[in-house]
Amino acid sequence: MIVYDIVLNGEIKETIKPKKNRLKEIYSFMLEQSKLMKAKYGDNVKIKGRIVY
Repeated sequence: MIVYDIVLNGEIKETIKPKKNRLKEIYSFMLEQSKLMKAKYGDNVKIKGRIVY
């Protein structure tokens, strides 16, 4: 399972878990979420993905 951490100034603020596992759907979901997170936290936000077993 792929999850995404929202990192602001080196500190993890949120973790986003996509509901579906298809790459095409994850890609469109993360494009939408990245816009929302930049609006919420500003331009210093970084999104890092990781795999959880």
